[in-house]
Formats: sequence, structure tokens, C-alpha cells
Amino acid sequence: MESCNSFLDVKPQDNILEEQVFSSVDGFNVAINGVYSDLNQNALYGANLSGGMLDVMAQYFDLSNREHIFAQYPNYDFANDEYKSRIESIWSRAYELIANTNAVLYHADDKKAMLGDIYYGIYKGEGLALRAFLHFDLLRLFGSNYLEDQNQEVMPYMTQHERKVQPLMSNKELVNFVIKDLLDAKELLTHVDPILTKGVLNFDDPNTNKLNYRQYRMNYFAVCGLLARVYLWAGDEQKAKEMALEVIQKGQITGSETFPWITTDAVNNRGDYPDRIFSTEVLFALYNTNRISIQNLQYNYTLNQFQLLTFIGNVAEGRVPVLYPNENDFRRKLHWAQRVNNTSNEILYFTKYLDVTDTEGISNTYRYMFPLIRISEMYLIAAETATTLDESAEYINKINIHRGLPEITLSSSDELNLVIENEYLKEFLGEGQSFFYFKRKQMTSIPSPSRPGVDRVPMQKGYYKFPLPESETSQRN
Repeated sequence: MESCNSFLDVKPQDNILEEQVFSSVDGFNVAINGVYSDLNQNALYGANLSGGMLDVMAQYFDLSNREHIFAQYPNYDFANDEYKSRIESIWSRAYELIANTNAVLYHADDKKAMLGDIYYGIYKGEGLALRAFLHFDLLRLFGSNYLEDQNQEVMPYMTQHERKVQPLMSNKELVNFVIKDLLDAKELLTHVDPILTKGVLNFDDPNTNKLNYRQYRMNYFAVCGLLARVYLWAGDEQKAKEMALEVIQKGQITGSETFPWITTDAVNNRGDYPDRIFSTEVLFALYNTNRISIQNLQYNYTLNQFQLLTFIGNVAEGRVPVLYPNENDFRRKLHWAQRVNNTSNEILYFTKYLDVTDTEGISNTYRYMFPLIRISEMYLIAAETATTLDESAEYINKINIHRGLPEITLSSSDELNLVIENEYLKEFLGEGQSFFYFKRKQMTSIPSPSRPGVDRVPMQKGYYKFPLPESETSQRN
């Protein structure tokens, strides 16, 4: 993937640097690739907003040892210095990337004639979508319950490329800005995104690399998927369903699927390089050549008891069989294993991000993939917004049969809610989405990591809302 690991810290106040960067298509490509690459920073999706802090806050892991490096996080004590430090880094780094994205957007309009219709549509469309994506995840962290607190001031929506203090906006205003950016991005990408005519293009081609690797860019389907996510957050179930079904219906046309379901061959018959992340189903992902570091720093069986993030129990007893009661579930078979560590103890460990490589290069398209939006989420949104239980079951069963599971029937809305909750927990482990699901639903309790299937952890409204960092509040006093 061209320039996928390089980044350019565009400083909007430096007009000379900006003119040099944005004087060519190559310069625009380097600048926007810099934003994509920096999303991999530990402050953002390399750790905090993926399987690290957010999954700990979703109460996945056994952190009963008080000396564990994440021991403070399941308590939601946002005044704790460790929490404050992470919150500060998330906030500051996200807004830096928003500023860089705004520089791309500003100059795209300025250099529209030089870029031409295709590259203008690509860079402007992706830039708008990235700006919306970052703001929306900040809103999901720092905003309160949307349906109850629409008018509560939360944070700024930065549309200017100058870095200066902007007024706080309300939940409702922020969602409206996010949706507008995404709708504008969707319109632009409709006319130029090759994913709509040529597929994901996950291969090198020196002549077209700026338009290839569409799963690693904010492509048309990723924008639609994000719109479904945003509409559901805002309580607009009809539009959420419309966007989810657009992804499903256009992205999985029988015989010419852009995002085909993972095959049993990719799961079971690839020896040391199984597709554990179900890469063909991913709408948007980061290209992270350090992905194995996520595995080694959080889930590796060689980590000591103060560092390892794992479930209580083992493969046969504990949370694994409770969450995945069917042994044929691809996610149980692929994502959990046991090995003997350096102290001769058999350790249960999460394997989703183990390195994969093969001599034929089959694994190249997913070796460094870190998923951020999946088509399975679209089926869960469709199930949640369906008008009948039978319709909901139809969407759930599309996931089930492609996870090695039997079809189900649903007898009540409570059963549907429990099924969807469990699917979020199984499907998005290591990706940070379960905490946001709990927050959107404002759940007053969530599954316990210590006695799974028996206890639930009580939740309060305040547990779901990050406070603004001191670097922001100090500028407003």
C-alpha cells in the first residue's frame, strides 16, 4: 500500500509548507495517508480505542489482580491520573488529525482544477468522512446519552484548518455536522470510488495505487456503514436501517460480492495463516504493520499476570464457553487458545491479531489489517431496527450460518436484545465497539468478567461519559 506507513504532520500555520505539500496529487496522497497512518497511534486505535482501554471498560477481562496495569479502568474513576492521561492523549491526538484533515479539505477546494474530478472527489470525500469519523468517536466518548441530552454542550466540531479554540456544540449539533459531512462524502464518492465498479482492489499497481486498497480508505461503503452507525446513535432507526441495507444489498450482490462472507476454507484450511479477522467482510480498516504489537503487548500468553488481558477460566470452563456455547463457532475456535507460558502454567489467550504469513502471499491482504467497520454490524443494525421478530431473526441468521452456527428463531424482544448483545461481545472483541453499544443502549448493567452468565456489573450514566481534558477546560475558564 503506497505510503501507508509514512505520515506528514501538516502544520496549517506554515503556509510555505502547505503550498509545497498540496502542489500535486502525490502531495495530497501523502497528506491524507498521513492521517490514516496516524490513526494507528497508541493514543487512538493502536491501543486506547480498540482492544485496550475500551474493551477493559466493556468488562471483558479478568482484572481481579489489583496490580494489573489496567486494574483502575473497570472502576470508571475518571479522576484517576492514568485515566486523565489517556483521555488527554485521545483528545489532543484526535484533534490534531482533524486539523490535518481540514488542511486536506481546504486545499482540495483550492486545487480542484489541478486534482481533476476523480482525485478531487476521492480526497474531498475521504477527508469529509475522516473528519466525521473522528468527531463521532469523540462524541461517543465525551458526549452523554444522546436521546436524553440532545442540547447539552459537549465539544467543538472543527471545520477550519487553523488550530484555535472553537465554541462547544451540543449533542444534536454535533450529530448534524457528522451526518452532513458523511452525506456530502457519500455524494462525492458515488461518482468516483472504484470500489463501486472494481471492488476492493487490495493489490499493488504502480499506476493506480492512489485508488487501490479501498478497504483501507474511507470508501463509499464505509461511509454508508458509518451513517448507519450514526443514525442509530441518534435514534433514527428508519435511516439507520436504510443505510445498513444499502451496504448489504450493494455490497453482497449474489455472485459479485464486494464484501463476501468469510469462507470455511479461509478459517479451517490455511494452516498457520487463517483469516482470523474475517477480512473479506471488513468495510473499513487501518493498515497497521505493527499490528502484532497489539497482540504481544495485551494478549500474548507469555505476558505476566499483571499485563495479560484474558477471560477468566479456560477454553472449557469460564467465560469462553458462556459467550460461545457452540464449539463450532468460528470465533471460539479462531480467537481463543491455550499454551504453556514461561512459568509452566497453561494460559488462555486471545489470538485474533496473531501474525500470519505464507509463501504464496495469500495472507498479504489481511496480515496488517485492523478492522474498524464490519458488514456484520450492518446485519445487527438491520436486526435491531427490523419491524418483526422474524425479520430480525433473518438478519441474525445471516451471521450465524457464516460463523458455523445453526439458525435460530426469536420469541420475544428481550430474547432479541440478548442475542444482539452477545453478538456485539463476540463479533467485536479486540475492536472497541462493545462499550459503545452498551453506552448507546444506556445499559444499567453489563456482563460480569468474574462470574460470566451469573452476575452483571452495575452501570451508572456517568460511567459512560469521559470528562473534557484539562487542556480543553483550561482554555474556557
